[in-house]
Amino acid sequence: MKEVSILGRSIPLRQRTKAQLKGINIGESLTFFFYDGEFYGMNLLFLKPKKNNPTPRECSITADRMQTIFGMPVVFILSSGPSYERQRLIDKNVYFVMGDKFAFLPTLVANERMRKTRPAKRLSLVAQYMLLYHLQVESLEGLSAREMIGKLPYSYGSITLGLTCLEDLNLCQKVSNGSKSKIVHFLAKGRNLWDKAQGYLVDPVEKRLYCDALKSDTKYPNCSINALSHYSWLNPDDNRMVMMSKKELQRLIDNKALLNMNEFDGKVMIEVWKYPVVSFSGSTSEWVDKLSLAINLREDSDARVEGELLRIINEIEWKD
Repeated sequence: MKEVSILGRSIPLRQRTKAQLKGINIGESLTFFFYDGEFYGMNLLFLKPKKNNPTPRECSITADRMQTIFGMPVVFILSSGPSYERQRLIDKNVYFVMGDKFAFLPTLVANERMRKTRPAKRLSLVAQYMLLYHLQVESLEGLSAREMIGKLPYSYGSITLGLTCLEDLNLCQKVSNGSKSKIVHFLAKGRNLWDKAQGYLVDPVEKRLYCDALKSDTKYPNCSINALSHYSWLNPDDNRMVMMSKKELQRLIDNKALLNMNEFDGKVMIEVWKYPVVSFSGSTSEWVDKLSLAINLREDSDARVEGELLRIINEIEWKD
């Protein structure tokens, strides 16, 4: 098989050699042909059954295993099948191309649509997280999207879209490293890159809520003025200030763990954030990161807050 058609576009395929299939078992090698292909800058591993279509459950298990081994999205090239089989594959989030008429490739389609639309005007949440991680935690310079898996709390497809957004805003370039993959090259360093991104940054806070008590043993990261006081000479607020995700908030609401929740005042302020704390993967952070904090508080009218934020940024040890 030399090519496959996706959304009317012919994708050249390169069959993998035995040396390129290290890690798979004998059953997998007897069941599938393995191909490499690229769709709008995204490297994909295509699996074509040697006989009949595997069940949707078998496809799901195999896709998870292949992505763990090879670190890239898996797309099954399947023979035409009934509608209920396609729906079961979709329900299990299995990427597939079935005959000439059907394909389920949500992340890939999103990537294609992004390339067809006008360049981004603001950073996407994934792109902003990647930028702040690169500046504060460890450099992503010279890494491919595949090499960023495990470092960032996002999938390969999301990372690829994030890099596309950064490239659209002229903050980085995706360049060839002499192999089949592309690596990221940032177009500025440290403070210069931070300054270059100023017009594209988005507030990480989605909304604020208050309550009189938070009945949970979970330790949520501190945020807002209390986080700023940790990094600066400002005194902390008497009230507790924590950040969490929308899912975490909903879990607390379902468990009736928030006493007298409202949108105006309380002893506990809860900020619902659009992305996780920027930190090493798997680490537990007591405080939100400095640059996200600076983005969130940059409109604060208190001159002391403005001054401390400027001092913090001036003293950051840039990681790139």
